[in-house]
This record gives sequence, C-alpha cells and structure tokens, in this order.
Amino acid sequence: MATHSFLARLIVPAAVGLAINLCAPPTVGFAHEGHQMECRDSSLNAMKADVQAMPDGKSKTTATKEMEAAQDAMQKKDMKACMAHMDNAMDAIEK
Repeated sequence: MATHSFLARLIVPAAVGLAINLCAPPTVGFAHEGHQMECRDSSLNAMKADVQAMPDGKSKTTATKEMEAAQDAMQKKDMKACMAHMDNAMDAIEK
C-alpha cells in the first residue's frame, strides 16, 4: 500500500502537468515572447522556421520582410537594428 501511495504522489503531478501543457494554446512566439531574442544565426533560423509554418497572408509577408532586414542588419553588425527587426517579425508572427 505504501508503494501505491508513493507512485501516486509521483504520477499524479506529472500527469496534471502534462495535461496542462497539452491543453495550453501553442504560441508561435515559442519561448520568444517575454524573452529578448539575440541576433544570432540560431535565433534567426528558429524564427524563419516559425515564419515558414505560418499561413500565407499579410502577417507572413511582413514577418518575412522583417526577418530579411534582420539578417541584413546582422551581416552589417548592426545588432540594434537586427533586434528591432526581429521584434517586428515576432509581432507579425503573433498576429
């Protein structure tokens, strides 16, 4: 009986946590929201994948243009502009 109680204390919270995660709406700003993105190839690539997954439309067009501008700014080592364009792209992704 003690083993059953011990297992229940482990399994029930894990199951509740899993259920909450599965029921929560997915956010494309996947961990972007609330976090300051860094101008790195890995961040740009992650956001490009988010943009590619978007349905065609005005928001996707805006996000694509902002990502291209962010990449251009990064290549020019203008990190402030890169961050601004990435932020604009995140806003478009979240619409």
